[in-house]
Amino acid sequence: MKKRGSRDNLGKGRIQPKDAKGVQGLADKLAEDLQESKLEGASIIVDRLEQLKDLALDGQVKQMRQLKDVMKNWREILNSVPDETDELATGDMAVCSSWYAPKVQVKLKDLFEEFKDTEKAFAQIKPDKFQDLGRRMNKAMEKIAPAVYGMQNLPNEVSDVADRADEREETLKDTDTKAMKKLLEGQGMTISLSSLEDCKRGLLDLVEPTQRNLEKVQTFVSEAHDKFKQAFEVPCPCCCMTSYVYDQPSRCLTELLENADRALDVDLQPFFELLRGLKDDYSDLDLNRVSKPTNRFAALATERVDRLDKIVAGARPSRISPCCFRPLSVTSPERSDPASLKLQA
Repeated sequence: MKKRGSRDNLGKGRIQPKDAKGVQGLADKLAEDLQESKLEGASIIVDRLEQLKDLALDGQVKQMRQLKDVMKNWREILNSVPDETDELATGDMAVCSSWYAPKVQVKLKDLFEEFKDTEKAFAQIKPDKFQDLGRRMNKAMEKIAPAVYGMQNLPNEVSDVADRADEREETLKDTDTKAMKKLLEGQGMTISLSSLEDCKRGLLDLVEPTQRNLEKVQTFVSEAHDKFKQAFEVPCPCCCMTSYVYDQPSRCLTELLENADRALDVDLQPFFELLRGLKDDYSDLDLNRVSKPTNRFAALATERVDRLDKIVAGARPSRISPCCFRPLSVTSPERSDPASLKLQA
């Protein structure tokens, strides 16, 4: 952290150099506390948990909905093949439809069976369960993230106080040390960390089957375009006619390929990132790696903030009761009344 130098030619009534230097010295000590407590490591963990929480909250619902539509279309197309054998051969292949169409039909039937396995795997992916996980993580992180990030930023915050006080002395008295103290108390951190630990219960039972099913879906999707085209290849001895089939595709092939392209446009990588992150970075995470650094930093920083509080209190005007400065009333002696003197006589 950058050291501050003393200022010369301070005008009357301005903060003494030692006050601005004192605050900056506390900021430097807080920076050392940050290193000693290893709070940076806890912050990195919180960053990762925030990313996973956001991905879980999203649930990849949009992507799954897009794939669901494709799956529905594929099922309708493949299921109708037995009733549309006359449409499997078009253009130049129509003249030998009775020989060609049954061969395509057999291959599409095999593909339909493979598709059914993929469809079953897809049905077992439950985005809503990940959204529920995300909501529970979010509730826990509402206390954890602000506390860790706030502590991490405390050295810079105090350094900014010193900078402002060096430029305008009256700003020091407005420093909110109460907020700093409250931050270091870490209210709700223990309960929130416990809630975050509870989110891990049964996590692998959700993640690992989903990962296997999603990989199965991705494999089918990535190969679907080629497999559908292969199903319409013309067998020997007329294999040279395959190019004509592709140039003059049947409605069945066209629709299968169009949906294959739609499926390829669905980005599954965020879902895979979520699953890998939950498994590798969260399921076996020791949350002491967050709690110990924060507790250690809070213990060290409390002393610095208490000293800052005293400096700030010294910069504030004394609140002496106005009655102490009330002028004494001077009453002039009453003049003697000649009439009263006569009565006394």
